[in-house]
Amino acid sequence: MRFVILLSLLYLFLGCESKSRKKTQTFSASNELVDLNKKRIKGADRKFLEGGSGIAFHSNASSIRNVNSSWSTEEATAEIESSFRKMVLSVDDAEELIGNDFRGMEIIPSSVEKVLSKSNGISLWEGGDEDRHVGKKEFIQSLLELPKNFPLGNYLKVVEISDQKGLFKTSLIVDHLGEYKEVHAEWVCEWDRRSDGELKLLSLERKNYSELRSDKKALYKDYTYKVIGGTPHYDTQINKGISEWAGLITKFGDMAMTGHHGLAVGDVNGDGRDDVFVCDGGSLPNRLYVQNQDGTAMDASMNAGIDWYEDSRAALLLDLDNDGDQDLVVATIAMIVFAENDGHGQFTIRGGFPNAQYPFSLSSSDFDLDGDLDVYVCIYGEGDRNSGSRGFDERTPVPFHDAKNGGKNVLLVNHGGFSFTDETESVGLGANNDRWSFSASWEDYDDDGDPDLYVANDFGRNCMYRNDGGHFTEDAKRLGLEDTGAGMSVSWGDYDRDGIFDLYVGNMFSAAGNRVGRQDKFAPNRDLDEIQEMRKMSQGNTLYRGTKGGFSDVTRDARVSMGRWAWSSGFVDIDNDGWEDLVITNGYITGWKKEEDL
Repeated sequence: MRFVILLSLLYLFLGCESKSRKKTQTFSASNELVDLNKKRIKGADRKFLEGGSGIAFHSNASSIRNVNSSWSTEEATAEIESSFRKMVLSVDDAEELIGNDFRGMEIIPSSVEKVLSKSNGISLWEGGDEDRHVGKKEFIQSLLELPKNFPLGNYLKVVEISDQKGLFKTSLIVDHLGEYKEVHAEWVCEWDRRSDGELKLLSLERKNYSELRSDKKALYKDYTYKVIGGTPHYDTQINKGISEWAGLITKFGDMAMTGHHGLAVGDVNGDGRDDVFVCDGGSLPNRLYVQNQDGTAMDASMNAGIDWYEDSRAALLLDLDNDGDQDLVVATIAMIVFAENDGHGQFTIRGGFPNAQYPFSLSSSDFDLDGDLDVYVCIYGEGDRNSGSRGFDERTPVPFHDAKNGGKNVLLVNHGGFSFTDETESVGLGANNDRWSFSASWEDYDDDGDPDLYVANDFGRNCMYRNDGGHFTEDAKRLGLEDTGAGMSVSWGDYDRDGIFDLYVGNMFSAAGNRVGRQDKFAPNRDLDEIQEMRKMSQGNTLYRGTKGGFSDVTRDARVSMGRWAWSSGFVDIDNDGWEDLVITNGYITGWKKEEDL
């Protein structure tokens, strides 16, 4: 028997330690959660054929082609990236693709210098001989001498290109990601197509060459299978990609094609070991993995009463009723669901908040210092209950860099006893609350004893809400924290150990966006400030250093913008040396046909 929560058919179909201070904000004792019922459904867990039974929707006509000759730089970009790879594979190709008057630097410096060494075996090396230049013959020889396990960049992208009547100037980022060594560099090159129509490499200047080495076999190993591989559903549910599930789940199931399904970590049964609650798409059950003594995990979802099939986007494990155990909050497409833990990992649904259409993430803090944790819900594109549409199906963010037509985030204030009310407007969080919000994080950045709130918006300027005694003022513009990048995540930390909080915002990096946005003909009818804000949307992550007077953007000097297509980011001391490092998750949809992969 399987248990499923039916969260009201109407909505399912349509849809660090604070200083003591006197609480100044008061609310009427009420509750806006609605009752939810549990329905027993007969049938075993869904079974799917191994090897992929999904349907791939493909059309040869769907291939992207450059149809605007005024953007011939995009055609040149593809040709340039291909040419570099050909040079390594064939001496004849190298002879053909490199101009006779070539002058530049070798791919790998003849000498590198160790600039940092850590106790865990990690060392950082930087390239020397930056003034050493060679001709065509020596350059080709340097290509032939590349190690077999060191291809010419398993990540090579043109990020800037200009065309001066057939003379192309380009900037590229080049990365080699090996098992025990990473290599990163920037190249500034010139290419000539003026003579016979064929591209010829004229010069290559290497910049910021660095190697990150490890003298150990591996710092991290993938333990997914070792931990949860023994669960019956591992192959049928977990070990499948979104592309495969897309052919199996109907639109009614509402699976997020970009994988916006979160998880929460907490000790649900009080045994001192962390457990994991994993959200999943509609038609697939959420899972609770309880950790065993040996480090493996067992699926306790059904017994815990939380194996719900509603499309779920985020979850929190936290003590909402101050009884010492971890309760559960889940953001589903229907509503925000609250469940009480009995202290042994058994959950009872205490209600749901229905007025949070299309939630993307959850965060929590005791903003009013009354001893109860409150919950903040980030809403992406507000849904339309009449049509059942949500997100991009319901509306488009306009303009992308300064959209003000997103969903309205919600602050649910905890009154105790699983009683919650929406107090977003009454506490001042309604200001600029109309953007496409992805995530939020709480921290007392101004050190006045109450938690403040930063909200990262995918479309629209980010928001910084300063908390003064339980009432908020939106202050991002004054603090220089609006960051018009495509905000995906936010993390607070103190990376320079000066006792002042710093802020790292995960955004989108796009090589194509950088190329197009930096050209003079990009958005010709917009003013310079607006163009710069639009360009910011593809330039990557942002690091703000906290100061006594506010914040300063130190991204360029810290060299932390390149997180690729980032989704989540966080400060964490990976190697236990007392300094906070940065971890970034990134990627995008992987399709079955690599040549047409997004």
